Amino acid sequence: MKLEDLKKELNHYNTSRVANKFILSNTPVCFGGNIDLILELKEILSKLFNVHVKDIEIVGSAKLGLCLSSGRFGKLFDKESDIDLVLISSELFDQAWHELLELDFIYYKLKREEQKFLEESYQTIHRGFISPDRLPPKCQFGVNWLKTFSELSGQSKFDYRKIRGRLFKNWWFAEKYYSIRLNELKIGRL
Repeated sequence: MKLEDLKKELNHYNTSRVANKFILSNTPVCFGGNIDLILELKEILSKLFNVHVKDIEIVGSAKLGLCLSSGRFGKLFDKESDIDLVLISSELFDQAWHELLELDFIYYKLKREEQKFLEESYQTIHRGFISPDRLPPKCQFGVNWLKTFSELSGQSKFDYRKIRGRLFKNWWFAEKYYSIRLNELKIGRL
């Protein structure tokens, strides 16, 4: 997708519709659009995290072909690009959240770096998502998440690309997250 085409869509439709049409559905550009390989990646994650395959979606530049992140805005998907996914699961979200709350009870015993990880996590929970790769090292959920994605990233069939995931409580929060990003593009903040 070209940036100009995305901007045209944003001028004609609301950001929620554009987010659903281009980011939360549609065929990703990664792996040359090979649906079988894309489905295989989703199936692996589906089994490992016990979520339905339809609750896993490739997003970001691997989906659109261009990056919407502030630091790399407009960069085209290339051989160095990561593959970002969203997993939608209220159960997993609550599991990770509960582990974070348990850490609150020992906050004063945590190292400053662990406290910082915990504080960063609290910045996103109210938005309905957790980045498990940013969870404190004492959080077993984050350790398991990192191990899973690291192993996937090391596979030749996935081009040895770094594969990362973000966990959303439900699809509504995922839609709102990407709608906010698209609103920033629409008003020229990106």
